[in-house]
Amino acid sequence: MSYQPFDPNKLKGKSAIVTGGYRGIGLQVTKTLMNYGMKIVIFCRNQTDALPVVESLNETSMKNRSDAELVLISGDVNDQNSRQSAISAAENLGQYSVLVNNAGTGAFGALESLEDREIYDTLNTNIVSPMQLIAASSRVFRTHGFGRIINIGSDVVSYNLANAAPYVCSKIALQKITELTAYEVTRDLSDFNGAMVASGPVNSDLDIRVNFLRLGATATEMIQSSVDQFESEADYMDMINPKDTIGRVFRLEEINGVIKYMLEVANNGQVIPLSGAAN
Repeated sequence: MSYQPFDPNKLKGKSAIVTGGYRGIGLQVTKTLMNYGMKIVIFCRNQTDALPVVESLNETSMKNRSDAELVLISGDVNDQNSRQSAISAAENLGQYSVLVNNAGTGAFGALESLEDREIYDTLNTNIVSPMQLIAASSRVFRTHGFGRIINIGSDVVSYNLANAAPYVCSKIALQKITELTAYEVTRDLSDFNGAMVASGPVNSDLDIRVNFLRLGATATEMIQSSVDQFESEADYMDMINPKDTIGRVFRLEEINGVIKYMLEVANNGQVIPLSGAAN
């Protein structure tokens, strides 16, 4: 298939799911998708905090006469029924075409000090649930021949972050899941012969892309509260990542351009860095 410039209008009226899309990084992603006139399902557990955000953004969209619309689905990404409710809601809004796996959690502390439940929750929320959402969404995207899956990762995949083994391992795994599923979604399932080898050529009729955002420390409320305990952002960055080359945390609005690039330009299977971590 020859190169064709992406038409942003291709996303207008289509639907998306953003897990944890009502605050922080997820909210910035949501706002970026709204600029395309998309219908967006905010999938999260905290209905109390999320509902006012969704209502406010919908009111702004109406005032601006935008086609963008938000729907809140309250549920746990680890629950199969909740995941299916989110996908069904997206399909009811329009052609379901974009999944952003943003929701995440972390168990922090020396591994020997963590409870089994803390480790399980981190791995289930950060690895298993995104993988299940990717699987279910890919089946829908394949029927339309179009889709974008963006997995929000971390630059901890490139260095050792102390007292964060479950979290770091989960993000490393999410990057590998991205690379593996990017390979799979572009091929015909009928070509799979049960062997653990490549089977069949890329289907050029499928414009489905799975990509990973390797995101450095970003000024969410949680990160900013940690930064405020240091004399400077550079001191904070030196503490968490001696390989850092920027000396500051990223601002939330810096995410917008990267998400736009991942929707429109990035090739399938790319790891896109917004990070000061040297490889």
